Amino acid sequence: MKNNKVLPFLLTLAMSFTMSACGNGADDVNNNTTAPSQTEEAVKTDDAAKTEDTSKTEEAAKAEDNTKKDETAANTDNDSEVTLEYWSSYNEVEPQAQVLQEAAKAYEEKNPNVKVNFTFNGRDNSKLLPTALQSGQNVTMYDANAYNIIKKFEISNEDLTAYFDKDYSTTDGKAYKDYTSPAMLLLDSELGEGKYYYVPMNPQAFIYFYNKDIFEKAGVKETPKTWNEFLDVCQKIKDAGFTPLTTDPNYSTGILGYYLSRLKGEEWVDELVNDTTFEKWNDPAVLQAAQELEKMAQAGYFADNVASVQFPQAQQEFVMNEDIGMYLNGTWLPGEVQDSVSPDFKWGQFAFPEVEGGVNDSTYTAYSSYGIGVNKDASQEEKDAAVDFAVFVNTEFDQNMVDEANALPVDPNSKYPENLQDAREIFDNTKGKYVSQTAIATNKDNAEIIRSALLKLISGDSTAEDFVNEVKNN
Repeated sequence: MKNNKVLPFLLTLAMSFTMSACGNGADDVNNNTTAPSQTEEAVKTDDAAKTEDTSKTEEAAKAEDNTKKDETAANTDNDSEVTLEYWSSYNEVEPQAQVLQEAAKAYEEKNPNVKVNFTFNGRDNSKLLPTALQSGQNVTMYDANAYNIIKKFEISNEDLTAYFDKDYSTTDGKAYKDYTSPAMLLLDSELGEGKYYYVPMNPQAFIYFYNKDIFEKAGVKETPKTWNEFLDVCQKIKDAGFTPLTTDPNYSTGILGYYLSRLKGEEWVDELVNDTTFEKWNDPAVLQAAQELEKMAQAGYFADNVASVQFPQAQQEFVMNEDIGMYLNGTWLPGEVQDSVSPDFKWGQFAFPEVEGGVNDSTYTAYSSYGIGVNKDASQEEKDAAVDFAVFVNTEFDQNMVDEANALPVDPNSKYPENLQDAREIFDNTKGKYVSQTAIATNKDNAEIIRSALLKLISGDSTAEDFVNEVKNN
């Protein structure tokens, strides 16, 4: 009986252990399932933290980058005082100087920490400035003819190329080099051999001016594009009872220089006038150009007094007598005769015509500009403020310069002066440059020799052969 009781007890005890073991096994499985779930949450939390940290790092980097850009764009927003000492090639009474002062006043109001002080030296600036810079005098910035900035102020010029890659508050969100006049950038870059050393201002071009009333009376409906068309226009003007052309000693060699530049290129003309042996004057191109001018003189296309007229008599006669059709001169002409020209005078301009068989077409223009340079020895804050002000002058106050100084604009949003409307097309089409008044007049050692011989030629007092020989033998 005892044995029968023990057996059920042992069976019950065994089943109890078995069930207990199964229960623990189930808990272990559940625990193993729960453990990975907690690990995933931990990983997710850690990843989220890392992502948040990365985002914060990126935001911080962007903020720092934007701060650097703002600081680089212009350091005129800080509270430190910046004084710009500006030496100008204009006289204080000239309209250009008046506009500069107006611009400075407006700029100072926008940038209270910046003060612009002017020293107006007039045309003596090209002599006074180099001496001042070499002696260490405090000069931050300066304006001058572009060639003077590059040639005479070379050792003091700051390289402004990086500044041209930036946008400014007045450039419509564009980099300055993508905003301003392409023709002016071309000049700036070529003079600087691929770099920019000045902010362009007050462009000038050496082009043909004409009286639109005379063209109309002579039946000339379009401006000449080629040399033969130009000669046809001369004949029509003469047939209508007017004088086709005038000039004076200041600009007389321009017609020869342009013709040779169209025919052979400016580099060739530069070599011609700098050839100390004068052997290059034997080139057939020189005789060809001289023969064309001789034919014009024999046809009576030049004013009777071209051999004796002195500057500025010819330009006064051009606008006052109103019997002369054309005059090769600079875009400064309307401003120089504004006190004597009739308000009814109808101004026109066209590019020097193309020469058959020539290497350059009419997209090459003899032009220059003024510019604003910056002293490389100025502080970084001064340089930044100086460039910012220079851009401000030639954007925000560019139209003022046009209206008050009869200048050509550099800002694409500015309107051309009424008396220089046709010059816009010339500049818009310009793809290549000649030096102002062409390279024929760049060598001071023989410029007067060429001028004297040429005046005899176009007045009918000598032949083409005489002209060439006179230049060679002097």
